[in-house]
Amino acid sequence: MVLNRLGMTVTDRLKPQVVSTQVITHIDPYQSQLLNRFRRGSMLVPGETMLVLECAPAAYINFAATRPRNRQHQAGARSSVGRFGRMWLSGTEAEIMTARDAAIRALESLEGKPGA
Repeated sequence: MVLNRLGMTVTDRLKPQVVSTQVITHIDPYQSQLLNRFRRGSMLVPGETMLVLECAPAAYINFAATRPRNRQHQAGARSSVGRFGRMWLSGTEAEIMTARDAAIRALESLEGKPGA
């Protein structure tokens, strides 16, 4: 186990923080065309709602992304950029609100030391 090798325990980890969330409703066809160029195979359909959620430390975005995807099927992508992890999801407005709440709840449920 990595933690054992580093001489650490789960209680030594940093508590994740939700840095920002954005919900964008009724995506315009031109917006979807531009965003689809950068989403690595995910498809944002015009008229859908998009969620962008960022957290720190970046690695926790993978944990957050698994929570809403188990509840609904949305197009999704995630990336770790420096200190921040970013997740993009799309779907109906109701699905996105549920996904946002599930991801935030998942991150807030983790224990750890306050981050810097």
